[in-house]
Amino acid sequence: MKKKIRYALNKTAANAKAYYQHILSAALIMLLILIVYWHDLEILMNEALQTEALSHVLLIPFFAGFLFYLKKDMVKASLALEKLRKKTRIQYLDEVIGIALCLIAFLLYWYGSHTFYPLEYHLFSISIFIMGITLILFNLKTLIVLIFPILFLLFLVPPPTEFMYTIGGAMANFNTQASYTILKTLGLPVTLSSAYGPPTIALTTSAGQPLSFSIDLPCSGIYTLIAFAMFASFLAFVASASVLKKILVFVLGFFMFEILNIMRITAIVSVGYWFGEETAMLVFHTVAGLLLTFIGMLLILLIAEKILKIQVLPKPEKQSPCSQCKTSLENIENFCSNCGKFLNPSHTKISQKFWAKLFLLLLGCSIITLSIQAPTFAIAQETIEVSSNISGDNATNVFPEISDYTLRFLYRDTNYEKIAHQDASLMYAYFPINRSSTTVYVDLGVASSISNLHSWEVCLVAWQTAQGRYPLISVLDSRDIQLLENVPIIARYFVFTDEEGIYVPKNYSQVTLYWYEKATFKMGLTVEQKYVRISLITYAPNTADHKQLEDELLTIGQQIASYWEPLKSQSLVSLGVPAQQLLLALSIAFVAFTKTVQHSNEWRKRTNNLKIFNNFASANEKLVLQIVSNLTKEKKAVKTSEISAILKRKTGKRMKSDKLLDILSRLEEYGLIKRDIISAKNRPRLVWKAKH
Repeated sequence: MKKKIRYALNKTAANAKAYYQHILSAALIMLLILIVYWHDLEILMNEALQTEALSHVLLIPFFAGFLFYLKKDMVKASLALEKLRKKTRIQYLDEVIGIALCLIAFLLYWYGSHTFYPLEYHLFSISIFIMGITLILFNLKTLIVLIFPILFLLFLVPPPTEFMYTIGGAMANFNTQASYTILKTLGLPVTLSSAYGPPTIALTTSAGQPLSFSIDLPCSGIYTLIAFAMFASFLAFVASASVLKKILVFVLGFFMFEILNIMRITAIVSVGYWFGEETAMLVFHTVAGLLLTFIGMLLILLIAEKILKIQVLPKPEKQSPCSQCKTSLENIENFCSNCGKFLNPSHTKISQKFWAKLFLLLLGCSIITLSIQAPTFAIAQETIEVSSNISGDNATNVFPEISDYTLRFLYRDTNYEKIAHQDASLMYAYFPINRSSTTVYVDLGVASSISNLHSWEVCLVAWQTAQGRYPLISVLDSRDIQLLENVPIIARYFVFTDEEGIYVPKNYSQVTLYWYEKATFKMGLTVEQKYVRISLITYAPNTADHKQLEDELLTIGQQIASYWEPLKSQSLVSLGVPAQQLLLALSIAFVAFTKTVQHSNEWRKRTNNLKIFNNFASANEKLVLQIVSNLTKEKKAVKTSEISAILKRKTGKRMKSDKLLDILSRLEEYGLIKRDIISAKNRPRLVWKAKH
C-alpha cells in the first residue's frame, strides 16, 4: 500500500514538473480575470449562497472547467496548426482585434457602473474579455474552439427581474391549477384562490385544521428551470448527437420539469393534509426541491441515452495509426502528414512571446482597473451601529441633520424584516420647518444579500403582472440619476399614482428616489459589511410640479450619500456616459470593419490567384484542387490520405507523399484551400478544406 502511494505521489510530482509551464500559465490567466472581476465574482458568490434564484451559479465553475478541460487537445492542435500555416494574413491582426475586444469589455464594465444594474453589465462583459485575451494570447482558431465554454459563462449573469417574475408567475398559475385539479380528483377538500397575491390552495386537514399553500416565485419552478437550461446547455455541448436531437432534449426536459413540479406541489399539499403543515413545509418542502432537480437531471440523462440514443459523454475516438504516423512522430511533427492524426508531442514548451504577452496583459489590466475605479457598489467608510432596541434617541445618527428640516426616527418594521429576510427595516422622516414644504420619508433596508432588497418596480409592478393581473400602480416616470460626481452611485427616480388609493392617497403621487450601497454595520456583537437600500419618499398632489420635488429629493439624497462618506477614489481616467457610449460604438465598429476588410482582401486575393491558377497551373495541381473542392462539398473536410486515394484512382498511379503535400501547401498559399482541424469526439485531426 505504501509503495502504491509513493508511486502515485512520484508520478504526480513528475507530471507537475513536466507541465509546470502550462499550470503556471493557466494560473496566471485566472489571476488576470480575477484582477478585473474579483469584486463582482465575490458579490455573485454571496448572492448564490444567500438566494435560491442564483444557486445554479455554484455549479458553473465545475461545468465550465470540465468544458475547458475537454477542449485541451483541440487547443494544443490549434496552436500547432498556426505554426504550420503560411503567414498569408496581416501580422498581429488577432492581437489587434483581441485588444479591441478587451477595450469593449472595459467600456461595457465602465458604462455598467453608471447604470442601476452594474453587476449584470460587469458579469456580461466577462465573456467578451475572455474572448479578447484568447485572441491576444493564442489565435482565432483557438477562440473558435473555446467559444462555447466561454459563452457558457453567460449563465453567471443574473436573469432580469421582469423575466423571472413574468415567466415564474405564468408557471405558478399553470402548476397550481394543474395540482388543484389532481388534488380535487383524488378527493381532497381543496379550494383555489388567486384574487390577491400568489395563487393559493386552501384545504382542511384530516385533523380538521385549515391550511393554505401559496405558490409564489420560489415554488413556481422558475429557479429549477434556469438550472435545467444550464444543465441542458452543458449536455448539448458534451453529447454526441445531431442538432435536432439536442433541441429535442431541451423540449422534453422543459415538459419533464413542469410535470415534476406539479407532482411536487401535489405531494406537498397531500402531506400537509395527512401529516400537518410542519411536516409538509419544514421537511418535505425542503427535500422536494433538491429531489426535483436531481430526479429531473437523472431522467434527462436516461431519456437522452436510452430513448434518443445520445452518447452523453462519448469516449475519445481511438485513432489507429497509419503507416506514416511513426515517421511523422520520429520527425517531431505535430500531425501525421497522411491521416492528419494529432500526435500530441509531450512537454511542448511555451514560447517567450506568449509569456511576454501574458505579463503585458497582467500589467495593463492592473493599471486600467486601478485607473478606471468602477466598483459595483459604493462603500461607506464609517461603521454604522444598529441595535435591537433602536429608538428615537439612538437612531438619528444614521442620517445627517439638514437645514430647514427636523430628522425623526419613526419605527422599525420587524414583521417586514422576517418576510423579506432583512437584517433591518427602518423608517425615518425629515419634517420641514416651513409648512409649505413636503415631508420626506427615508426608508433604510439592510440585508446580507442584494436580492432581499427588492426594487419598488418589482414589488408594485412586476409581481402583479407575473400573476396575470394589472399593476397596482400607474407609473408616471422611471429613470436613472447619478447622485455624486466622483462616486458611481446611481439612484432610481420613480413616480407613480394609485387610482384605488391603497398605496397612495387618491389624486396624489408618490415620488421616490432610491439607491443601493454597501456599508459596515455593527449589529449586536458582529461587525460585517451589508447591502443597503436607501429610499427617499414624498407625496404630492397630481397637479404638483414633480420636477421641483425631484430636485428636492436629489438635494437630500446627495447630502445623505456624502454623509455616509463613500470611499472616493478619483479615477485617473474620467469619462462621461456619452463619451463611454461613443467609444464603445467606435470599438465595435472597428472590430467589424477590420474583419470585413480582412475578408474582402482574402476574397480579392483568392479571385486574382484563381484566374492566374487556371491559366498557368499544372494538370496535377488542377486535379488536386478539383478533388479537394468536390470532397469539401460532400464531407466539408478531407484528409490527405483521401486525396491521395482519389488521385490514384483517377490517374492510375500513386503520387509521392512529399509531392502531394507540396501541391497542397502551394494551393493554401494561393488562398484556394486551407488547413484546418476538426474534432472527432474531442480528438483533433488535421484536414483540408476548399475556400469558396
